[in-house]
Amino acid sequence: EMFFKRTVKRPQSTLEQYLKMELNVLLVSLLPMDEELFIEQGQARDITLFEKALDEAKERNDDYSIKVYINDPINGYLAGIISKKSSVKLHDRNFEIHNEEDFPPVIWLWDRSEQVILLENKRSAFSSANVAAKAFSKISNNIVLAERGVRAHVNPKTVDSAFWEVFESFEYVSEVKFNLSAPNLFGSTKKEIGDFLHEVVDETNASEFSPVFKNPDGNLNLKPSSWLNAMVDWVKDGAGTWNIRGKRSLKDQYKSIGSNTRAKLLVIDGNITELELENYKPQDVAEIIEMIRDRYTFKK
Repeated sequence: EMFFKRTVKRPQSTLEQYLKMELNVLLVSLLPMDEELFIEQGQARDITLFEKALDEAKERNDDYSIKVYINDPINGYLAGIISKKSSVKLHDRNFEIHNEEDFPPVIWLWDRSEQVILLENKRSAFSSANVAAKAFSKISNNIVLAERGVRAHVNPKTVDSAFWEVFESFEYVSEVKFNLSAPNLFGSTKKEIGDFLHEVVDETNASEFSPVFKNPDGNLNLKPSSWLNAMVDWVKDGAGTWNIRGKRSLKDQYKSIGSNTRAKLLVIDGNITELELENYKPQDVAEIIEMIRDRYTFKK
């Protein structure tokens, strides 16, 4: 854990000094809706389009609400709050129950260099990192991206050892499925699987690739190898998902466990409130992100 520098200068209470904040880590990938047409038109997968799409989404009248408080287009930092509508039961003066809309505010920060959203882990708004990722996907896939022929895919990063821990927890495994996308971000760092995925995309015009390994008798035997480790690593860094179907004994029923249940969670010392965030400057957001970036970077 790392000390979380408070950039808003005001006295801390004794309680505040012991506060901790949990952050989900969500990777954003921009993928063409039509790869052939995209190439023909000479388009580029410019991640700043995602930033513009979030900014465009500020005016909404649906189940989601998002605000952008910090927008630094030069250095690639954004910050704000997001929420999903829920309903709360309240009592009036006659003690009769009525429902009211509630939008619990959730803080988010954006790191362009990693194409990552750092999102406060607040279960009252989003029950899981996967639900939060779907919210950002829904909000960002608006007219800004549609006009440029791209779609944002948002996935949580997962715990480093999650795949093998889940696989080895089963005595019998009947199916392992991967769903992989090919974000431009990983081009050189994850070259082995990256070249293969981009080749698949080029030949098929597919934006995603889903290899499935099956043994109906439950005797699927996967072992660490360069290509399998590369796919697991790919998902770990948020460019896809995996799902394992297995059972722990012969008498058990088969069940499936997916990567979305093993989301990476950063725990940092300190806390940010919505009111404080409104007073932050871009440099404050940059300092926070740079302080914790080595804990989620894909460049390791």
